[in-house]
Amino acid sequence: MIRLRALRAFILVAELESFRKAAAHLNTTQPAISARIRGLEDDFGRKLLHREARRVRVTRDGLEVLRYAKPIIELTDRLTSIFEAEPRITGTMRIGAIDTIISSWLVDLFERLQTEHPGVTLEVRADTSIRLIDDLKNGEIDIALVMGPVDEEGIENVGIGTFPMAWVANPRRFSFEGPIDVTELANYPIISYPRGSKPYRMIDRTLVGTSARTLQLNCSNSLSTLIRLAADGFGVAAIPPVMIERELAEGTLKVIPVKQEFPGLECHAVHYTASGSAAPGVIAALAREEAGRFWARHGRSL
Repeated sequence: MIRLRALRAFILVAELESFRKAAAHLNTTQPAISARIRGLEDDFGRKLLHREARRVRVTRDGLEVLRYAKPIIELTDRLTSIFEAEPRITGTMRIGAIDTIISSWLVDLFERLQTEHPGVTLEVRADTSIRLIDDLKNGEIDIALVMGPVDEEGIENVGIGTFPMAWVANPRRFSFEGPIDVTELANYPIISYPRGSKPYRMIDRTLVGTSARTLQLNCSNSLSTLIRLAADGFGVAAIPPVMIERELAEGTLKVIPVKQEFPGLECHAVHYTASGSAAPGVIAALAREEAGRFWARHGRSL
């Protein structure tokens, strides 16, 4: 009899190429994961994994087992969900979220979790999408609410909405007669999301080399800091208008009429599907609902 726990462990080790990371995702120890894999190898009478210095590699026999193991686990989870109309989450859930989501609807999600799943304890980590995705892969968090999607085997991406973007500036410091071409902004100090983020890369691709002067591209991983710098006239910035409604109403920030549309911040709830816990999937579904309610209040659909 093949144990499902061993199959889950094998899938995660194969996908993460690490016993340590798999153990973190399954909330157990490396020796426990090793024991499950050894038991699976004994059952099949085949070597499934090669343990190398810095990574774990799946053998040819292991790839064959992996091909069947994934649908087995997927079907098992579906069968279980039929008899669990409302899965209850208990224990500690580690959630990572970017600043934009924290500043918009994350509190609504937490209130929903406290009401519907009173047995859960939440640990929150705020960081950039790049770092949170790394944390997820390393088993340091259970689910990440980030700019996505994440194109990697074993990861599920649940869409949780797109934040429209606009170029803005303090009108008392910077005045623009529009509509202007986006390349004209290269002549002004730019305030951006963190280096390496999707907004940063878009600005870098669009504006670098379009001005006679060197592009002044300043970064912050804090949305509130980015908004404050823009409102104080430090430079121009691309920010979701929904996050600066007060500043727009007060006139400390004004939308710059730019011809080209800035791509929106597409967000996803990201988690591993083979973790053996229904909790990340439940949280992802609730996150999608709360994001939908947030956008409905602002006259948009998810």
